[in-house]
Amino acid sequence: MRLNRKLLCLAALVASFVVARAHAFEPSVALKYDGVATTLVGAKTSEQGAVATWQFKSADGKLGVQVDVEEFADFPGFYRLSSRVRNLSDAESTGLVQDLKIFSSRLPLPSASSAVTLDLLRGSPCAPIDFEAYSERVAPGSSATLSTPSGRSSNEVSPFIEANVDAETGWFFAIGWTGRWSAEFTNAEGALGVQIGMLKTGFQLKPYESLLQPSVLFATRTGQTRSAFKTIVHRFMIAHNAPRDAEGAVQAPIVALTAGGGNKTPQMMLDVLNYGLKNKLDFDVFWVDAGWYGAPHEDEHYSNCGPNWYKYVGDWRVNTTTHPTGDLLPIANALHESGKRFLLWFEPERIHEDTPIAKVDPFNKHHGLGYYGDPRSFDYIEKTIFGVIEKHHIDVYRQDFNMDPAGAWDAIDAQEGANRVGVAEAKHVEGLYRFLDDMRARFPWIMQENCASGGRRIDLEMVKRAHSYCRSDYYIGQKEGDTCFTLGQNMTHNLTPYLPFQGGETNCVPNFDDYGFMSVASSGTVFTPTDLDGGIVKREFSAEETAWFKKMLGWAHRLKKYYMGDFYQLTGDATATDDAWCAWSCDLPQEGEGFAIAFRRAKSDVASMTFPLPAIDPNAKYELEFYDGTKQTVEGAALAEWKVELPTARSFALVVYKKL
Repeated sequence: MRLNRKLLCLAALVASFVVARAHAFEPSVALKYDGVATTLVGAKTSEQGAVATWQFKSADGKLGVQVDVEEFADFPGFYRLSSRVRNLSDAESTGLVQDLKIFSSRLPLPSASSAVTLDLLRGSPCAPIDFEAYSERVAPGSSATLSTPSGRSSNEVSPFIEANVDAETGWFFAIGWTGRWSAEFTNAEGALGVQIGMLKTGFQLKPYESLLQPSVLFATRTGQTRSAFKTIVHRFMIAHNAPRDAEGAVQAPIVALTAGGGNKTPQMMLDVLNYGLKNKLDFDVFWVDAGWYGAPHEDEHYSNCGPNWYKYVGDWRVNTTTHPTGDLLPIANALHESGKRFLLWFEPERIHEDTPIAKVDPFNKHHGLGYYGDPRSFDYIEKTIFGVIEKHHIDVYRQDFNMDPAGAWDAIDAQEGANRVGVAEAKHVEGLYRFLDDMRARFPWIMQENCASGGRRIDLEMVKRAHSYCRSDYYIGQKEGDTCFTLGQNMTHNLTPYLPFQGGETNCVPNFDDYGFMSVASSGTVFTPTDLDGGIVKREFSAEETAWFKKMLGWAHRLKKYYMGDFYQLTGDATATDDAWCAWSCDLPQEGEGFAIAFRRAKSDVASMTFPLPAIDPNAKYELEFYDGTKQTVEGAALAEWKVELPTARSFALVVYKKL
């Protein structure tokens, strides 16, 4: 007898939740205090709704740590920890705080001989391996440490970590710290020791001084496969860790049309916009990237952002040589009149050494960083950027960050004297969150987009605030072979459980390459026609090109709504190999519709695969529409085991389904 898949999934989910609820989570804090390793003794001091507050105190009464533990009624067994460390004294500094780990726990293993596998995603070093899956084994008596010494939270390794005991048992950790974090895993005496915190701490807090610390999402996996559990994590992220609008609704992903950088003249931008409007291309947002700012200067108008974009970062005046009105209102007004939204690029956390502001106190002491830990610097940056947003009614704020801040943080700490290691980082990271949160409060309509030389600052806190439509700078420009397209598939497949709303830039896709476009497209898509042989601004597109653009953007726009629902990985961990298949599906359970897509890569010698589709009701009927436009009606039992025939390598299958 065939059992309903949804009932099986529900039973496994309930079983895991019962186990998790039986072991209520109690936080613990570890550190060295004045050179002595210690675990602080804590107590629950209050409960407000789903949040329990725990207070920890050093033996001398000076150092206090507050950890707020949030539980979720709709996701039992999930816990989010938010933390802050402070000096409780009004007269004396604390002792020296080192190796502060805000999450410190020993998780029982089945036996002293049990090994643990850390299933991980690489960071984003701008390479074909960005966000590919890999694993590390932690055998009994051994340990492993993950960290981001550059100061960008997903540069070296992704902060979404599975610690797995077997096929149906493990733990999940997501770290919220847009800086240097560390996660240490030690397998000893039948338990997995886990310690998570800032990578570098060696500070004394001044009287009443306090510092934000990393947040941690912690969950237990019991009685579920890794793939099934990641679907649950994806549901959690949309329900509790996704950006929301002023009415509380989850902000939907976007499809953007872009003229590239702001080095384009107003007329060039309008030409791109009017081309999109005239030909009824499916896009929500018009995207203007770097190069629109700085002291008056001649620029090169045709390449993406021009050769000079980085030289003027920190000088947020509009370049009047390219934009004679001294603003971007010609394009902003045209966009809003057409009903489209306006995205504009900023990089407020970096200041080029040749800009006027870099030579002015306090900016000349910040080592190229627009340092949010200095109130004077923070207030200037916020006032300046908010002024540009208000004047142009920016709908989507794009935040970039093209430097590793670790050196600047260390230099700022050194300026304060001894025993301040980690202070500048903590103050800057807290300032970053305040800046973004202030922006949302001031401009309730705004959407935020997170970039850092690609996807180098994707963590729990940034995912909560912003979408990411540039997951890797490797996408910039066409590359030999299919490395860009394998990368695009990997990032959607591997990252979507943690980063629901993301996208790929199509400037790496040759015209008429459907496989390439669909590999790069994700829940959101960024289409840059000006990078295609200088299109529009240098030449007209052919009717065939325009028809292809309409087709591909039509599919991108049509599929993005399904990413608001459930996400299922249909193949195993995706890696940067070209001899495999990669497949996933998205489902809107209340509407009974969704899609599934499968890619056979260029060197795969497998021509047929069958993928179980977990969301399908085998007792219902479904209407199907395939990528080639053909339609048919099938029994759910047949669709639930989706058989894909791809006789030709480097090809894909796409089906959109609707329950009848």
